Amino acid sequence: MMPDSANLVQQSVIEIRSFKGDWQCYEGPGVQPYWTGDTAKEDAIGYAKARAKFGRGEIRVLRPDGSVERVIDFNQTNR
Repeated sequence: MMPDSANLVQQSVIEIRSFKGDWQCYEGPGVQPYWTGDTAKEDAIGYAKARAKFGRGEIRVLRPDGSVERVIDFNQTNR
């Protein structure tokens, strides 16, 4: 018989946020790459979707003021 903890699936939150005028994909301390240029925000979102491929949770795209612009459920990125 498997312990209850074996049935738990870790849920994560990845944030796409403004960083020094560019865009950062923040997964946690030490995992926060950033992009520059005209497509920086879209590139950061694409990276987050690729990272979320095997996980559960959400990607939060934040405006430069820190408010939530949109939320992308990881399950949507798998389809």
